[in-house]
Amino acid sequence: MATETKLPLLLSEARTLLGGYVPQDTDFETAINEAVERIYSEGIWDGVTDRLSLTSYITDEILSLPYEYESLLSIAIDDSPVPIMGRQHEFTQAGPGIEDAGKGGSVVIDLGFDDSSGQALRKYKILQNIVTATEVEGILKKRFRFLVSDTQEVLPGNIGALKHALLAVVYENEGDIGRSAAYWDECYAILQSAKQTSRAGVINPNPQQQWGFMTNKPHAIV
Repeated sequence: MATETKLPLLLSEARTLLGGYVPQDTDFETAINEAVERIYSEGIWDGVTDRLSLTSYITDEILSLPYEYESLLSIAIDDSPVPIMGRQHEFTQAGPGIEDAGKGGSVVIDLGFDDSSGQALRKYKILQNIVTATEVEGILKKRFRFLVSDTQEVLPGNIGALKHALLAVVYENEGDIGRSAAYWDECYAILQSAKQTSRAGVINPNPQQQWGFMTNKPHAIV
């Protein structure tokens, strides 16, 4: 049986452990998907990121993330970290202007989602030349994907947080927004506490990033 410290937590185990927190007239899969999707949208939690080699996903200096991933959190090209800038970077008055992929220096620009393939893939423009021998690695946030199979992993797999999230959904559907908000707050507090505990003793970097010059990262990204 799964516990809060055992991973992975499968949908079948989650149903056994958490099914009692969902009203009998409510489908468990519907409730757990609503809860997990909301959790994904509110932070970057333990278990929802991967480190991945990205070279094979780059064509003409345009990086298209695999469908399984929602966003690129950091990137290194030939072992050198490269800043990721928002699309407005090329449109700021003091900025570089519009730059061609493969030119302009060591910057990666987030182009947002492109639905031309029918999959809404997140794309990035790399402003330096990428050749076959170039090594590109990144840390990526997983995309929320609906849980439909008993063998699918539920992430994050923290039972306490999921319990509060399910209760928050239940009360929200009943129109009790105050109680729902209280359960959401506790859910995120549990996840944040677990993340901080798992990183005890780790010194987190404070790079110059697109959220401001020499400012701290948002706490949910730590």
